[in-house]
Amino acid sequence: MKWIAPFLLILFLSCKSEKDKLPFLSYTINAAGEKELYEISYNGQFKNQLNAEFSDSLIEDKVFLANFFFTRCPSICPPMRQQLIGIANEIDDEDFMILSHTIDPEHDVSEVLKDYAGATGIPTEKWQFLTASESITKNMAEQYKTNFKPNEDGTDFYHSSYVALMDKDAMIRGFYDLLKPKEVELLKIDIESLLD
Repeated sequence: MKWIAPFLLILFLSCKSEKDKLPFLSYTINAAGEKELYEISYNGQFKNQLNAEFSDSLIEDKVFLANFFFTRCPSICPPMRQQLIGIANEIDDEDFMILSHTIDPEHDVSEVLKDYAGATGIPTEKWQFLTASESITKNMAEQYKTNFKPNEDGTDFYHSSYVALMDKDAMIRGFYDLLKPKEVELLKIDIESLLD
């Protein structure tokens, strides 16, 4: 019987939430070389596919994904979109949402984003497609620790296939390559752990 207490302790520790294992990745390094955590904030600078202002209150107490894309993307965006549709359909929780930021605001105006969003079949409250000026979008990309730039011939953009996983405090907890099925499966597990 003496082995039961240690066994129960091991069982308890092994059942600890996966969210405890996820790092906090939204930080900067100050002049003293110390980490300073920060929360993502939109400050009403973006509009969504319905041409409505996107406010921080919409992500309050939500687990969410954030990525950067553009609707005319001929390369990595279509497979990324398919993965996000799959995730949106699989994660059935009102505290989960997806934010996709266009990096082509001149073309991707609200009407274009509305059509693009409608084709996903995912409700607006679950998946917001956001637009702002290029400079504001670049600043937001920096908060998400990514960047983008136009291709030399103007037909495409260099941008990442990664999505950021955010916790209910709007802090980055992971980055996942949507073009790698194993990372997508891990992402789903980590979403569920943050929702618990």
